[in-house]
Amino acid sequence: MLAGILLLAKANYAQIKIGDFSTNLSGTVSSGYTADFGNLTNSNHSWAVGGTGTFSGFFYSPNFVSFNISPYLNQSRANSNFQSISNASGINASSRIFGGSHFPGTVSYSKAYNSEGNYAVPGFANYVTHGDSDSFGVNWSENLPDAPSFSAGYQLGSSKYSVYGTNDEGSNKFHSLNLNSGYKWAGFNMGAYYSKGGGLSQIPQLITGAAVSAIHTDNSALGVNVTHFLPLRGSFTAGYNRSSFSTDYLGASTDGTIDTVNANAAVHPTNKMSFTATANYSDNLSGQLLQSIAAGGGVIPGLNSKEASSSLDLMGVGSYSLLSNLQTSGFIERRTQNFLGENFGVTSYGGSAYYGHHLLDGTFNGSFTFNDNNIDKTGENTLGFSSNANYSSQILGWQVNGTFSYAQNVQTLLITYMNSFYNYSGSARHRWGKINLGMGAGASRTALTSQAGTANTSESFTATTGYGTIITATGSYSKSDGQALVTGTGLVPVPIPTPILPSSLVSIFGGNSYSFGLSSAPGKRLVLSASYAKSASNTLNNGIASSNENNEFNALIQYQVRKLSFISGSSRLQQGFSSSGTKPEVITSYYFGLSRWFNFF
Repeated sequence: MLAGILLLAKANYAQIKIGDFSTNLSGTVSSGYTADFGNLTNSNHSWAVGGTGTFSGFFYSPNFVSFNISPYLNQSRANSNFQSISNASGINASSRIFGGSHFPGTVSYSKAYNSEGNYAVPGFANYVTHGDSDSFGVNWSENLPDAPSFSAGYQLGSSKYSVYGTNDEGSNKFHSLNLNSGYKWAGFNMGAYYSKGGGLSQIPQLITGAAVSAIHTDNSALGVNVTHFLPLRGSFTAGYNRSSFSTDYLGASTDGTIDTVNANAAVHPTNKMSFTATANYSDNLSGQLLQSIAAGGGVIPGLNSKEASSSLDLMGVGSYSLLSNLQTSGFIERRTQNFLGENFGVTSYGGSAYYGHHLLDGTFNGSFTFNDNNIDKTGENTLGFSSNANYSSQILGWQVNGTFSYAQNVQTLLITYMNSFYNYSGSARHRWGKINLGMGAGASRTALTSQAGTANTSESFTATTGYGTIITATGSYSKSDGQALVTGTGLVPVPIPTPILPSSLVSIFGGNSYSFGLSSAPGKRLVLSASYAKSASNTLNNGIASSNENNEFNALIQYQVRKLSFISGSSRLQQGFSSSGTKPEVITSYYFGLSRWFNFF
């Protein structure tokens, strides 16, 4: 095989066109030695033949029927092309039908074997998984002149994976249907939509702390909306939506239906002045809270969305531009809620200002918002405010940028809770000829103002330096801790206050990670790179605590002669969880070989 590749060092170009059918085929053919070995798996050594290809073309015209098919075989992450420590194979295919007509459509399909994935953790390196996945989708539209438009789409897919360092397995299945229609009549733009979907997730036991961990979800939504222009350069928008959801987890199920109505009217009497009025109503506030969890893939057994609850929000806003770079506004808002068998109400007043200006050879933008909240039930007044600023400039040859935001007593979805947060970030970079240097940092914190133990925090630092294409070095560090919900694809931030969400559904996490990388392109045909990342974390869920570790090393050497490339790469992963009862798994993959690019026709 190697001798054959070398003999074909000179490329032949061709193109096939038969009648109205035109095609192109290009790709790479590779052959080399691959080895996989680890402390918990059997060693595997072989001389592998693989490659990638792209078969594309069209019939009659690209706007009539076109297609693209891209298979790959025995591709390892060692060559940085495909996400897999071990050899991965699969195919990606898509087709566009009647693209130049009033009835365009697309069809897509993908399949992957032994591909690497991850289970997400906020703020630091994810847990590494590997498995198989597939997906299928079809979309079609109708766009006839002077007739209602219509589009339909259907998608489904599945994946099955295992987590390195444990005996646990997980899986995901999903399907969704989306229908949309629009029509313009007598100055009214009208639209309607319907969606329905669902999924089934089997979450690894080490994540949930439960022996049975299947989450089944179903959701649907339908609605209509209408817009129309108003005098004084204004517009009016109104809409109605009905959504339903259901979840089943550990034998407990929750379901609900929410009807919402919203309206918005805005006018601009002058270039400097505008007025806006909005109204939003929901007949099931409890259902909205639970739906926000289900939408993120979370589990919600034991919570009740059947109790009577509702919310109404009315707001008026007036804005005026005092200067070209200074805009101000004032607002009044009335919110009422019926929740947990009680009535709550709050009236808020406030204003804001936005300012932008050139400052010290740079640009500064900032805003400040304040509000006074009067709560009916207690008669209590709370003062809230939020601010943010951004500055970018070039100082002594350094390109600098910084942002900062801070808020205290900001309203949440529920009247009875207030939120506070801050976040900041900054970066600086400089170039001296071929030498370049850059660095950056950021941090954030969010929490309920009066509830201890509800904070989520994160910090990150990055740095890079290099000399032209000869050498580039990068480094990063991050730290994160807080509360999260367990979902089929990872941990996600808690979307509602934990006093409302039972603590049994919340996972506590914390940890840090750092990484380093080196890369070099000393010549036009030579590429060298290496990277290392390590993370250490702790999780607590359902009373089960786990100390987790993950570190991974990757290296690559690639040299190209015309269309012939030599590739050598190595990957090493170490990952373990104390709750799994097994020692950390260490797996190493190594590959070297030759690949040849072809343009067959």
